[in-house]
Amino acid sequence: MNKWKLPRLISDGMILQQKKKVRIWGFDEPGRQVMVSFLGEEYIAITDKDGIWEAWLKEMEPGGPYIMYISDDAGNETAVADILVGDVWICAGQSNMELPMERVKDRYPEEIAACENPSIRTFKITEHADFHAPLKDHLTGEWKQAQSDTILQFSATAYFFALQMYQMTGVPVGLINASLGGSLIESWMSREMLAGCVEELKLADQYSDDEYVSQILLQNQQQAESWHQKLDQMDEGLAGGWEKEDTDVNGWKSVEIPFFFRDTELQDFIGSVWFRRSFQVSGKMAGQEAKLWLGTIVDSDTVYVNGVQVGHTDYQYPPRKYPIPEGLLREGENTITIRVKCENGKGRFTPDKTYAVWNEENEVDLRGEWCYRIGASCEQIKPTDFVNWKPTGLFNGMMAPSRKYTIAGVLWYQGESNTHVPEVYLDRMKRMISGYRKDWQDEMLPFFYVQLPNFAIDIYDSDEDETGKGWPVLRELQRQALSIPETGMAVAIDLGEDNDLHPLNKKDIGRRLALLAAKKLYDMESECEGPLIDHIAVRGENDEDGFEVEITCANNSGGMYADGKDKDSAILDFELGAEVTAGKLQWFPAKAELKDGKIVLQNKELKERPMAVRYCFDNTNKGALIYNNSGFPMSPFQMEIS
Repeated sequence: MNKWKLPRLISDGMILQQKKKVRIWGFDEPGRQVMVSFLGEEYIAITDKDGIWEAWLKEMEPGGPYIMYISDDAGNETAVADILVGDVWICAGQSNMELPMERVKDRYPEEIAACENPSIRTFKITEHADFHAPLKDHLTGEWKQAQSDTILQFSATAYFFALQMYQMTGVPVGLINASLGGSLIESWMSREMLAGCVEELKLADQYSDDEYVSQILLQNQQQAESWHQKLDQMDEGLAGGWEKEDTDVNGWKSVEIPFFFRDTELQDFIGSVWFRRSFQVSGKMAGQEAKLWLGTIVDSDTVYVNGVQVGHTDYQYPPRKYPIPEGLLREGENTITIRVKCENGKGRFTPDKTYAVWNEENEVDLRGEWCYRIGASCEQIKPTDFVNWKPTGLFNGMMAPSRKYTIAGVLWYQGESNTHVPEVYLDRMKRMISGYRKDWQDEMLPFFYVQLPNFAIDIYDSDEDETGKGWPVLRELQRQALSIPETGMAVAIDLGEDNDLHPLNKKDIGRRLALLAAKKLYDMESECEGPLIDHIAVRGENDEDGFEVEITCANNSGGMYADGKDKDSAILDFELGAEVTAGKLQWFPAKAELKDGKIVLQNKELKERPMAVRYCFDNTNKGALIYNNSGFPMSPFQMEIS
């Protein structure tokens, strides 16, 4: 039987890593001799008993495109075309790494329209978990260039990283995208990396039972279908055609959109609710194509304009951006109807988002009074068991087949799904980074990651931990992970959106990651980090002036400044910790000032000597953030005072 085959990563359009010995491998009958011809060199490999051969190419300079010829002594031969040599990065994590350019196209229309860069390429690994053993090859995938017809599929974070790197170095950039929304760090770790983690390995064993997994997947499907089918059957609005323009809305109640259901009679409501309002369209807008933006809605929605369905979204996170086709809008009065399904009693139309009908020349604001009527109420939907998030699954199914591919380093954007039990995150990062370096046979493989941004999870997400400190604790552990050699962290406390788990400013995230990478790989001296805590000292005694804490910062040669942007311009996010009760630290707000290149904190009411200080130790900041004069923010932190 002919087993001649190349792995999916070794294919047309691939980018090979510069200035490292590069492994090329494939599959053939045991004992076959394989020859690889590339850049005037020939490499011989012998297929082992498991049917795998490997050849190591010499170190190469950036360039291309090139062609690689591969053949064996049985007459099989393959040509791999359009190869570039540059830097290759594994781009891993959860939804904020996975989030595609499609989701940010309205924020970066010029970048997308002008995208034409064959030197930036991506290989998107399709979602797949395996709990038996690491896969030898990816099930799907191909290399794609950054072009106008492909760019919307690129990870936004990874693309803007690659674009910044290319602009700084002129070196081609390859992005191997191994990411999945909602995934935990444990799902990206091998059994070896999780050694001693009893509960995690127990779960991995449980989900290695294919029959059990099939039952779970069937149960997920049946539960969802049953819930939605039952709700639809009970919904008076569907039976009565409430989306129609002639629907009588006398007796419907009123509400101001946007709003949280919890602030109205709809508190804890589970089921379907219909919302409706009329709006006026000018003669200039009538008959024209338009866009309908409705912020984000929890949980799902179906939207009608003048009785015609124009959009539908199945879950809460995507922005509601629906096209209104030509000819649907008319001059004068128009109607919009929204059917919202609430699955868990946490319904909302997210505040501080755009709610409007608009085109290039006109805009109709849809904020304000709407009328509503309940279609049907029902019990809470049963929770989904997300099989692919379980420990080891994504490592085996998505990451492991990439381990033979020579890379420059790893980009990591993950943590949101681990905030419910943040205390173990530093341990997990250490295990994973060490394990990846072992797998890629590079003890100093660079690992750059994004610290969690600001997000008011206690307001906008129902899954917050009981203490309310899951996000700041995990951020602090991410900061502490900088003690791991050859790591770098992009601080993002100023790049999030308090009302959105998926902030759109991925360009600055990518830029900060790229500056870290360029400094490490190319010795570029450009600034890439904010002020770093160098020393904390307590001044004064317990008198009428209280204690004063002075913080000296490194990475601060140009000085520091505070920027509140759309928040209070004062620095409000410092706290001092003192042992008021024996053995227990209590936190007190501290007045903060920037003086002579230092941060000076004071609380005149504090009677006990401060033992610790923390900054932005909350889900989001209240006031101005501190930056160095290069424009990089200081990381949130919590530290003891020696």
